Amino acid sequence: MADPKQIKIKLMPPYVKAGTGEFTLAITEALTLRRLVDKISEELKAELIFDLLDQQGNLTAEFILNGEHTPPDHLVDEGDLVILIPYIGGG
Repeated sequence: MADPKQIKIKLMPPYVKAGTGEFTLAITEALTLRRLVDKISEELKAELIFDLLDQQGNLTAEFILNGEHTPPDHLVDEGDLVILIPYIGGG
């Protein structure tokens, strides 16, 4: 088994209940940003007040990886900072 890689996560409102919304997750396998959402949803469930996926399984957030907008199929790596920002809706 590979050594765990530490990924920094920052969840913006309305995703987090209280506090700063900053977390560190350890991953032991290659994960895309999309798969990281599954891990966040599982491991940080108690912290979330708004789902990262809608009822159809679509992302409710966009990704900022190390300061740049990044597509969901991008792989995360040791020391990355992933910020999840909710999509803005309106009409």
